[in-house]
Amino acid sequence: MSNVLAETTITTLSALTYRADAKRQVCVLPLAGIYWDDELPDIRELIKIPEDDREQIFRLFGIRYRIWKGEELSGADRQFWNNMQLLIPTWAFFERQEITPEDRQAQDDTSRSTTEGVQAWFADADEVTVTEKQGVQRFSLKFDLTKGGKTVPQKQSWWERIFSRRQGLK
Repeated sequence: MSNVLAETTITTLSALTYRADAKRQVCVLPLAGIYWDDELPDIRELIKIPEDDREQIFRLFGIRYRIWKGEELSGADRQFWNNMQLLIPTWAFFERQEITPEDRQAQDDTSRSTTEGVQAWFADADEVTVTEKQGVQRFSLKFDLTKGGKTVPQKQSWWERIFSRRQGLK
């Protein structure tokens, strides 16, 4: 993954300018956090962005979450952040480097719910593979659906566990 985005990606993100009335959104996967509707294109446009560029965008969100928590960034992450901010200075994403306590709570709740959901997936999987490439994690889960003879204890499905906890989020 290089630090240079495709021109089409730069054009798409540059058009997403800050709006004070933007609505806060929640994204469980892949962001595991909050964002505002002026920061990302709709899903049809987002999937048109090349995969390497999307991964760099997701990496930026991860870095911003760490900035919000007051964590010190590595030199590579700080340089990546600064380079992307210089490359796309009008992107609304860079306008929200500080958040309100309410936003921080929503971020923490979403992060926690996502972690719990992913852990539930992992616990139910027969095989788990996790890889990381420049700050972006990917996971692959395999489930043996042919285990017909085994009796599996009844418990809430992962999606029921995630969404029953998240109903209090706005």
